[in-house]
Amino acid sequence: MTNQIANIAAGNVLDITGLTVDITTPRGTLHVVRDVSLHVKRGETLCIVGESGCGKSMTSLAIMGLLPKSAKRSSTRFQFLGEELSQANKGHLNDLRGNKMAMIFQEPMTALNPAYTIGEQLTEHYRHHLKVSDTDARARAVSLLEKVGIASAAQRLDQYPHQLSGGLRQRVMIAMSLMCDPELLIADEPSTALDVTIQAQILRLLADLQKELGIAMVLITHDLGVVARIADRVAVMYAGQIVEQGSAAEIFSAPQHPYTRGLISCIPVPGRTIPGGKLGTIPGVVPSLLGDMTGCAFRERCTSAQASCAGSIPTHQTAQGHQWRCVLEPSEAQPA
Repeated sequence: MTNQIANIAAGNVLDITGLTVDITTPRGTLHVVRDVSLHVKRGETLCIVGESGCGKSMTSLAIMGLLPKSAKRSSTRFQFLGEELSQANKGHLNDLRGNKMAMIFQEPMTALNPAYTIGEQLTEHYRHHLKVSDTDARARAVSLLEKVGIASAAQRLDQYPHQLSGGLRQRVMIAMSLMCDPELLIADEPSTALDVTIQAQILRLLADLQKELGIAMVLITHDLGVVARIADRVAVMYAGQIVEQGSAAEIFSAPQHPYTRGLISCIPVPGRTIPGGKLGTIPGVVPSLLGDMTGCAFRERCTSAQASCAGSIPTHQTAQGHQWRCVLEPSEAQPA
């Protein structure tokens, strides 16, 4: 109880230590999330970044309790609003999902049911969790559709997902996630399937709503340009582990892990990157997460790798909370 009170007082909406997700396959155990620890405060945006296949989406599904049946989740601590959820039953998680915690999925066309109208899908969980009338639920849906910038909101309620553009469907997903005033919002690549102009609109909308409503937000992305615009803190994920995390300012101005440095070197910088010139690259691919893994998973792709990278990897931390896992000391770290 003392830890729960302290957690709430510190403003931590979500506080996770040692999150692990294993999936049993015919070829062996797939360690998709390995000893992940993170927290996000009320009104804060935490961005989880990394290449495809690093475990970002599986981490978000583990937080929501939406893992496939073949997956097994474990953790040392899994607190939401000060309540320990590591052993929570399915019924309790169902009460939280869509109510106190919500998620915007990567592809709105597959997340929305084509057989039901927008209005039916917006109001269903609102009526379920808050026990309100159909009239009140529709009024709430119209209000939120207007808030996310959809014109003729009342008429949109009677339309089906295929009648809306990709940008409008994503705005509907955002409105749906906000129906019950959640404390935590997880957005998994919310702009990936959209064109560049609509991407910017969606990201600006999310940032504005997050500030207005004071929601704790976890944004999953591989786009560091997005991260630079929206993040308060950043967690860099590689091969199922968080290899570096800290404030956005620290990550971009003083990255310590070679993988983080490699990612940042791939970003064009206005005024510094020569038009038509080559951007930085990271050789190789993310390693298989099948079977046991020892040492630093990035060592096969790292130009600073040494023999000690195959052993135990120390964790460094500054007084400001900037953390990274690497055998190199800060003064020794070099770009990947």
